[in-house]
Amino acid sequence: GMATNIPPHNLTEVVNACLALIENPDLSIEALIDHIPAPDFPTAAIINGRAGIVKAYHTGRGKVLIRAKTDIETD
Repeated sequence: GMATNIPPHNLTEVVNACLALIENPDLSIEALIDHIPAPDFPTAAIINGRAGIVKAYHTGRGKVLIRAKTDIETD
């Protein structure tokens, strides 16, 4: 597989944010977060808190803590 340091995002949310930015080039990071609230992990990970996401959107670097949900099947 391929490793990346860029978390995946929902394409529709990114396109909507781009359109909003074209309409208003002075759009704030907070307004962009309204369009792209968080990464969209393909494993359906649950993100713990938003501070790391907000920091990443402001600085380009951040830490996102995620957790998984499991279902245990018994025979």
